[in-house]
Amino acid sequence: MTPQSIPSNDSSSNDFLSQAAIHLPREQLKQLSRIDGVKAMVAIASEWLAIVLAIGLCHHFWHPALYLLAIPFIGARQHALAVLQHDAAHNRLLPQKTWNNVVAELLLAWPILLSNQWFQQYHFRHHQHLGTDKDGNRTQYQTHTITGELKPAWTFPKTKIRLAGWLFLRLCGLAGLLFLCRAFHRILTKGTLRYRLLSLTYYATILGVIFGFQAERFLLLYWLIPLCTWFIFTNLLRLAGEHSAVNNDHPVYGLTRTTLPSGFDQIFLVPRNISYHQEHHLFPHVPFYRLPALHAALMENPDFHQQSHRSHGYWQTLQELGHQP
Repeated sequence: MTPQSIPSNDSSSNDFLSQAAIHLPREQLKQLSRIDGVKAMVAIASEWLAIVLAIGLCHHFWHPALYLLAIPFIGARQHALAVLQHDAAHNRLLPQKTWNNVVAELLLAWPILLSNQWFQQYHFRHHQHLGTDKDGNRTQYQTHTITGELKPAWTFPKTKIRLAGWLFLRLCGLAGLLFLCRAFHRILTKGTLRYRLLSLTYYATILGVIFGFQAERFLLLYWLIPLCTWFIFTNLLRLAGEHSAVNNDHPVYGLTRTTLPSGFDQIFLVPRNISYHQEHHLFPHVPFYRLPALHAALMENPDFHQQSHRSHGYWQTLQELGHQP
């Protein structure tokens, strides 16, 4: 088995590796690709524990300033759930595929109104057809016109004023309301009848418990508001940072940016190593907890070291997205 033939759902990784002139030793890649179910479950449990503690502390010591801090913290934890679900979509969360998918839906995707099953459909097209008119992100996020041109909203770099406006529109809740509408439509119309009935039963049960304990205020303040503001904001900002304003004409390195996250970034913006995006596209079968080690290994490759686009922290990524005079 060659390094390129390590099991993966993304056939484009072989083409990327050959074009990027990257080869890792077979044994090293095997170790980097190994799934550790304990690490995955600890990550899931820690994110949910952080959410519960944040809600409990904010409710007990209620203060508007504390709530304004709780919104981005909880929204970032919701983002972390989405990142872990992303690993599940690549079948890299748990070694047993059935449990991988069940845990992905029940504990990660459905709570934030996503669908692991639906995500797989367009995300694999994103990997297989990155940067082409068949790229799954183009359909899902509606980034391009029918003729294949980037829409103004997704054209980067922008002027700093336009970038500030772009960020505000995705933070203020309007993008979140659109997300809710699209999520409800998908829940009712996408997937097999069995899948839709299971998801509807799940939501009905959760809502039944919430209304039974008269906890509607908690649902609104501590789940829906963070979901519609910070969660959406960080997800769309990350999407822009992953593939926009990359100054390189290389067929591989010109498509994706890696952002080396600061401590603030890891807590509030890009949790669970999701910003190691160039590495993920090259080796999509490496789980999230080994992406920093993969990055270190790739930095020893002259081509990757010289040509990959690396930003140091999301503040630098923001500057690159808005560097026009």
